[in-house]
Amino acid sequence: MKAQEPHPPRFLLKFFRWFCHPELQKYIEGDLLELYSERLTKGSKRKADWGMAGDVLLLLRPSMIRPVQSVDYINPHDMFRNYFKVGIRNILKYKVFSFINVFGLAVAMSLCMLIILMLADQHRYDAFHEKKARIYRILTDYEGSRQAYATSPYPLAAALKTEYTVAEDAVTLMPGVGGDASYQQRVATMRGYFADPSFFHVFSFDLVQGDKKTALTAPYSVIISKTLANQLFEHENPLGKVIDFSDRQLPFPLEYDGLGAPPVNWGSFTVTGVMDEGAYKSHLAFDALVSTSTRQALINEKKAEDLSNNWEWFYRAYTYALVRPDKNEYDLNTALADLVAHKYANLKFDQVKGFNLTGQALTDIQTNLQGNDVNNRLPRIGYYFLSILAAIVMVLACLNYTNLSTARALTRAKEIGVRKVTGANRTALVFQFVSESIITSLLALGMAVMLLLFIAPAFKGLWVNQYLNFELPSSFEVYGIFIGFAMVIGIVAGLYPAFHLSLYQPIKALKNLGRSGTGKLGLRKALSVSQFVTSLFFITTAILIYQQFKHYLEFDYGFTSKNIVNVQLQGHDYRKIANAMSTVPGVSTISATDLIPAGNTNNNCDLRKVNTTGDYFTMGKLTTDENFITNLDLKIIAGKNLPVVSDSSSRFIVVNDAAVKKLGYAHPADILGEVFEAKGGGELLEVVGVVKDFRYKLLINQDEIEPLVIQNIPSSFAFLNIKIESPNLMATVGKMEQTWKRVDAVHPFRYQFYDQQLASMHQGVFDLVSILGFIAFLAITIACLGLLGMATYASERRTKEVGIRKVLGAEDASIALLLSKEFMWMIGLSIAIGAPLSYFVNNLWLQSLPNRVEFGMGILTLGVAILLALGLVTIGSQTWRASRAKPVDALKVE
Repeated sequence: MKAQEPHPPRFLLKFFRWFCHPELQKYIEGDLLELYSERLTKGSKRKADWGMAGDVLLLLRPSMIRPVQSVDYINPHDMFRNYFKVGIRNILKYKVFSFINVFGLAVAMSLCMLIILMLADQHRYDAFHEKKARIYRILTDYEGSRQAYATSPYPLAAALKTEYTVAEDAVTLMPGVGGDASYQQRVATMRGYFADPSFFHVFSFDLVQGDKKTALTAPYSVIISKTLANQLFEHENPLGKVIDFSDRQLPFPLEYDGLGAPPVNWGSFTVTGVMDEGAYKSHLAFDALVSTSTRQALINEKKAEDLSNNWEWFYRAYTYALVRPDKNEYDLNTALADLVAHKYANLKFDQVKGFNLTGQALTDIQTNLQGNDVNNRLPRIGYYFLSILAAIVMVLACLNYTNLSTARALTRAKEIGVRKVTGANRTALVFQFVSESIITSLLALGMAVMLLLFIAPAFKGLWVNQYLNFELPSSFEVYGIFIGFAMVIGIVAGLYPAFHLSLYQPIKALKNLGRSGTGKLGLRKALSVSQFVTSLFFITTAILIYQQFKHYLEFDYGFTSKNIVNVQLQGHDYRKIANAMSTVPGVSTISATDLIPAGNTNNNCDLRKVNTTGDYFTMGKLTTDENFITNLDLKIIAGKNLPVVSDSSSRFIVVNDAAVKKLGYAHPADILGEVFEAKGGGELLEVVGVVKDFRYKLLINQDEIEPLVIQNIPSSFAFLNIKIESPNLMATVGKMEQTWKRVDAVHPFRYQFYDQQLASMHQGVFDLVSILGFIAFLAITIACLGLLGMATYASERRTKEVGIRKVLGAEDASIALLLSKEFMWMIGLSIAIGAPLSYFVNNLWLQSLPNRVEFGMGILTLGVAILLALGLVTIGSQTWRASRAKPVDALKVE
């Protein structure tokens, strides 16, 4: 029988060869195979395998083991120090490329750091509350609403505490405190909330004076801010002092909550506490907290409305619930759903369909604006918008770094080859190049911080920041985030170049054969083209929005606003102020109104023809006196003006042309004398005149002019419209202010020029232009820096070629064109892609904007011209310099 060939298990042989001394291996391995063959002939293969396994294990002893090779220990500190030194040397060696990379990253990082500062600023709000993780504000929503309301029904807090176990406590904050507080001869404006003692159990506000356990217990008790205490009491101790308060229904917490009313005396209040409002960063801002028990006393005196059992009215009160430690948001929402199911089962009101209550975490309030909120601030969509813009610019900067680093690959080919020949592996090279990228990013961070010193004040100087109130403070935590962000950017930007450069083969690298292939060149072109496409989009968008803003400024509203000053009556009788102002030299005519047409506030009414059963027609409503139509140069196209009235109401109305059409009349004269009834009852209204359509709503909110009713109700007037004939407007306004002080020495003279007021309504659009214009500037700067680097590199790489061509007689212009041809093709491709993209995307949002401009070829052509001009200047500065070089100097390069 023929002997079987020995086939021992491979893993046994591999294990043996791994540990056996190299000088003994060939002799011992032969003996092992011979023994395995003998066992195989005498028995089964299984026994032979087990026998060889025993032999291998017996050989695993110190005298047989391969000696451990001596390896020099590399100190990580020394390794990173070496990376740092080499990185700094390379940055200093290639100064132009380094500056382009550092500056490009810096301008992008400065914008991202601004967003980080904004978010850090907003997250500081309400962080001081000890129980912040368990505090929720209750939101109200219903089917058809555009967004949830921050307000909720007044009796909700009491129901949560008494009927459900989910809440440890709850507090209701009710606005309605807005008027004049007086002490002896000193008067100050006081705005705030009604609150009960639970306020200090839910929130962690503290008092610098007074006992917070009892400060809000007794009726007519008030806690005031430190600022208000200084205004009223100066150096006296305010605790226990009695102040008189007259309510004037001043707007609170938002400026457009009202415009004031004649003062109503609420009586005397005892100061039971003083709070240092400057010590807290809270979404709640107030001058005073008045005890809720005071509200009941005011209800008894018919000075406040009783809402204790009103579940339908949810537009005013703010409810905060403190859930128990063993409960969570889900439990709270479950309880609220049950409450809605029981309380609203049999109620009938306009918003009952889909009515629901939900909890909003306290820490989420500042960055998540709701309807009827306590202050104006940037909504969450604004952060998303700015973050996306910043991310786009940051990606462009990273692509710029990647593009220039891969373009510089040939310059470092020999360096890579030498490192690999001397033993460097790919991992070490990747660490080397990534560390250079991180160093570049940290240098960019230093430059970005300096740029931020200019950007942050400019942002805070925007018109819209008077409502957003960004402070943008710096702290060690924020700078720690900056450093971490810079390192992440360094890693992200350097990964592709690191892996790309570390792939070079030593032999090819040393022979300088590691040239970038077509694919890699295509990648660099694609990166550059994408940068210019994005830049063109930002440029055209900024131009378009600027044109829209300019369109709003030059818009014909259908009435005169020039030289008209709108003066707030602040609760005074309009006749008294009008008579006083009429004596001022330079004042021409005076009218009165309840709100400013084309402003951000509107009123509505529902009308239908008397003795009919059809649907009511919803129309805008403007309350004015008999002088308003002539003062603003409105055109009466049928009938007559509003008559003079002496009481608080009038049955005569004037409508606009749009109302005539809405109510079904063919001609304006047809509606004269018609009588209409208002929804909800009241006196019948007779049409006495028709005015030509004019804009009475904010342009950005309304496209077509809607129906309007004008009625003369003096008790509703909140503004005087004073037309000035004097050429020196400010001198006349100064005399008007002196006249106001003679009538009201306590309250400041509040006025606005009507044309400036209309312009400021759209100032937010201009702020958007400023932001997008700045983004466009950053994007085009980064793209041009990248193009500058590419052009510089291409010129340096082709220096010898340029010298030879010049020796052979080539002219400077032809050489410049030769060097520029590739880059001009890239810019042309960017325009071919970016122009249609910009037109399509901008038209999407433009179509939803009322009173919009047309996005014509002029805007697109201007954007293309700007991009082309900047690209030509960038390329030409390098290619023309290279073409003008002396041939001898060019040929001496190599």
